[in-house]
Amino acid sequence: MTVCSHRMENPLRRSACLEHGPSLLCVAYTSGMQFNRLMFWLFYRFGTPPWEGHPLPERLRELIEGPSALPPGKALDVGCGTGDTSIYLARRAWDVTAFDFMNVALKRARAKAGAAAVSIRTMQADVTRLTPSEVGVGFQLIVDNGLLHGLSDAGRDAYVRLVSAIAAPNATLLLAGFAEKKRRGPRGYDRPEVERRFAAGWELLGHRKDPAISSRPDDPVYVYELRRR
Repeated sequence: MTVCSHRMENPLRRSACLEHGPSLLCVAYTSGMQFNRLMFWLFYRFGTPPWEGHPLPERLRELIEGPSALPPGKALDVGCGTGDTSIYLARRAWDVTAFDFMNVALKRARAKAGAAAVSIRTMQADVTRLTPSEVGVGFQLIVDNGLLHGLSDAGRDAYVRLVSAIAAPNATLLLAGFAEKKRRGPRGYDRPEVERRFAAGWELLGHRKDPAISSRPDDPVYVYELRRR
């Protein structure tokens, strides 16, 4: 890979870098994510983002530690933030790839992974422009703790194309997000939208409210579990 000379310390630069060992691969950002990049950058640089520190989804723990736990394999943590989910999976023998579009979040994720003595592969990338050749394929588990619910319609279309292309047969996709309504922040999604967007290649196994994830009882997070056909 070629070395990229401009990591995204400036939140308005339109670039991304895949980090894999000592090498970097540049990936372009879309201009429509400019405001989100600035907002996320401010959260990470000057405070603690409101989505940091919440418990992992109960359903994820069941899938990893429960009586019918999935066998460890390849996992992808989309919109990984500072890496809590990635570290949790890596500690349980999963081969984890994680990406986020904020380098400052990824720096924290790598530091936390080092402190936990686990290995995760990190990427800085925009999910709406990422390709299977860049992120890899054959993932048995894909976990989304709040990426899809903040995307535009076009972004959601690109997201579904990507995860459908990189998921192994019978892979599990776990989505955590707010219900759709007007709010300051992500617009969310509801069950009919999830069923419609993933109808072509996925089966919706179920969804549930997970009150522990959200700090607001009046605005809970819902967790959807899907299986690749």
